[in-house]
Amino acid sequence: MFLELGGKSALIVLDDADYGPIAPYAAFGITMHAGQACALNSRLLVPRKDHDRIVEAVAAMMGRVRFGDPREKKTYMGPLISEKQRDKVHGMVERAVAAGATLVTGGEKVDPGFFYTPTLLAGVDPDSEIAQEEVFGPVLAVIPYDDEDDAVRIANNSPYGLSGAVFSGDEQRALNVARRIRTGTLGINGGNYFQPDVPFGGYKQSGIGREMGEAGLEEFLERKAMATILP
Repeated sequence: MFLELGGKSALIVLDDADYGPIAPYAAFGITMHAGQACALNSRLLVPRKDHDRIVEAVAAMMGRVRFGDPREKKTYMGPLISEKQRDKVHGMVERAVAAGATLVTGGEKVDPGFFYTPTLLAGVDPDSEIAQEEVFGPVLAVIPYDDEDDAVRIANNSPYGLSGAVFSGDEQRALNVARRIRTGTLGINGGNYFQPDVPFGGYKQSGIGREMGEAGLEEFLERKAMATILP
């Protein structure tokens, strides 16, 4: 049986990472499908000392995300599915700001249609609603951390465990951190895990079972067990 549910995936930027690729990866990642995808990295965990620098770069990149009519070739991001969903997203952003997060860019409804501007929230409390609950909109929450153990703790501080990513200048260090994250899939330094031969699914409240790969094929098999008493 396979059951794929929600996610609140964390993109962890370690202090030895090349920060250059982070901004486009984070900005265009969270705005894919207008944020309406379960596995998108909606939490960006960054070293506290470089929080402002990374936020500035991501905000600039979000400004380059073109939204509008999906039929236009230059459009990257379309609308949310309904007015109700857009109102939900906007309400969560407003409550995040009221709770102490900084609205860096976005946070606006755009008509006609159910468009919502790519939104970046900085200095987010890892225990707050915006960091714990799935938004399902183009909203990225930036959370500062103090050291590697703190980053792992924050990433695992979630009822979900679907996906995530780790960036580091040391591949082995990135792999070591990734192994400590309780999620079903992880991208290392931009690696794409979503392939036909790679099992996809989550831990905790992100579901049970796997699709794709050998594990996914086994979902379609019927097994027979037989027991006998030897003479």
